[in-house]
Amino acid sequence: MPDFKQTFQEEVRRLARKELKALDEKINEQKKTINALQKRVNELEKKQAVAVKPAAAEKAPEAAPVQEGRKIRFSAKSLVKFRKKFALSQKALATLLGVTPFTVSHWEIGKNRPRTVQIEAFNALAKLGKRKLYALVAEKAPGELPAPKKAAKKASKKAAKKAAAPVKRARGKAAKKAAAPAEKKA
Repeated sequence: MPDFKQTFQEEVRRLARKELKALDEKINEQKKTINALQKRVNELEKKQAVAVKPAAAEKAPEAAPVQEGRKIRFSAKSLVKFRKKFALSQKALATLLGVTPFTVSHWEIGKNRPRTVQIEAFNALAKLGKRKLYALVAEKAPGELPAPKKAAKKASKKAAKKAAAPVKRARGKAAKKAAAPAEKKA
């Protein structure tokens, strides 16, 4: 009987080594596949970084890098004040910052806070002059360019005159018609 027991144990060991060897081969194959996939991911990330850099430069061309240890402050009130100062719509500002108008709305009401990239882009826009800002709006969001204030005032005055002019003419005509029968009677 001891012979059978020893033979059985040796056979179990042999089969276990065989199974482990097969598993080791599968593990090595999977390691090779993982390494190849990691190399591919690194290549794709490099390509994406190269492609994203020009896109980020288009979003905020004058964005200066933030100095170490210096944070840019952001407040919802300053965003609203800036937008109203330059008569920009939420859509135009969103286009300039590379976000959606819905996002700008959430920033303004204080529901969300912009990421550092958008804060830097907003800071760069705030440093631009009025002409440069409007040129940038005309380039990025042509339909969102605000009308100049003087032209808007002139247009509103002309519209008021046109609206009032027909009333004056009607009064004048009515007065002439009323006067004409009176002249005929005399």
